[in-house]
Amino acid sequence: MRQQDAVLPVLVIGGGVAGMQAALDLANAGVTVVLAEKEPRLGGQVMRLDKVYPTDHCAFCPTWTHARACREHPRITVTVGTTVLALEAQDDGSKFAVLRREALPVDPRACIFCGLCEPVCQKKAITGRAPDLPWDPSAPPLAHMDLSRCDQCGACAQVCPTRAIDFTRQTTEERLAVRDCIVAGGFFEPRPAPAPEFGAHSHPDILTAMAFEQWSAEFNMKPGNAVPCCPSDGRPVQRLAFIQCAGARDRRELPYCAAVCCMHAVKQATWLKRRHPGMEITIFYTDMRAPGKAQEAYVQRARDAGIRFVRRRPGLVTPLAPQENGIAIRHEQDQGVAVTRVDLLVLNGGLAACPQPGGNGERLQSCGFCREPADIAHSVIQAGHVAARLCAGFQRDGVKT
Repeated sequence: MRQQDAVLPVLVIGGGVAGMQAALDLANAGVTVVLAEKEPRLGGQVMRLDKVYPTDHCAFCPTWTHARACREHPRITVTVGTTVLALEAQDDGSKFAVLRREALPVDPRACIFCGLCEPVCQKKAITGRAPDLPWDPSAPPLAHMDLSRCDQCGACAQVCPTRAIDFTRQTTEERLAVRDCIVAGGFFEPRPAPAPEFGAHSHPDILTAMAFEQWSAEFNMKPGNAVPCCPSDGRPVQRLAFIQCAGARDRRELPYCAAVCCMHAVKQATWLKRRHPGMEITIFYTDMRAPGKAQEAYVQRARDAGIRFVRRRPGLVTPLAPQENGIAIRHEQDQGVAVTRVDLLVLNGGLAACPQPGGNGERLQSCGFCREPADIAHSVIQAGHVAARLCAGFQRDGVKT
């Protein structure tokens, strides 16, 4: 590495828990970092979680501290709404990242969250927060704008006292010289979902794991500990089922175990059972993966609470006719084939790693779910390891960090 490369930053792609940990470890070691996140906020998928297992602690609190530390660190430049299109390795050993910065109609640096824009929007495109997650935990609240509903009439911009709303901003691209790169892209739920026999996205009462996380979160529950209702017709949910490996460990698309889904389902089932002891909850699973500290005991507590664990992989899911109400799950049992009827079904397992940017066939440093299926703890450990290895490489090359 050339001596002048010491002034170049390390690019960290992804502002989730792994990316933020890698950025902080590098910055604390004296390395300049650019943290690029494609969403308009930091926190990644963890910000969509209500609680984290096996402690049942709030997911927001630790994510908020990391996000704020990244924004306030003098050696970290945070850029949100940014996609890394490609990484270009040059013959002299230098690297260039091609970044695309999306034009956000609401400037987060100018918005004071006064609320004046929301009532004047005739299309109801502006809300106090995004529908599925809080605002950026490291920045002040920001008005959320649904561009799919907005007709850009300009009424909101006229009443904005700080001129934070501007529809004339243009998406830009730039080439950034970097001395190395860490990829921490995380995961997403494919659409269309794998394993079509389970009916993902085909019925309002068949939810994916992350959609159910939003539906069952405490801040979405009605006051008075009311029984949750089915999205389709509002009837109370009395019977609920989870199907594990719904798309994972499947040679048609996702042949691997997604690692986090067993404990994720146990966490969701446990919290619902605590709030609604009379609800019948069944988890259909292939193998119960609980390898982490205190996780086996966490599963046992769920069994003791009355959650039914069935070691079967269902073969077919069929929504019933409206007059019958519910969803039928066809699965094997000891004496043949059985059909279990539920009011709500959660499909757990179809998580895909976010793709890495191309770069002349170069193998990139990676951590978190995009490297291999991993939970929060393992993602953070991997991030620290990758950052330490990168710093060790800089020292071997004789370049001061």
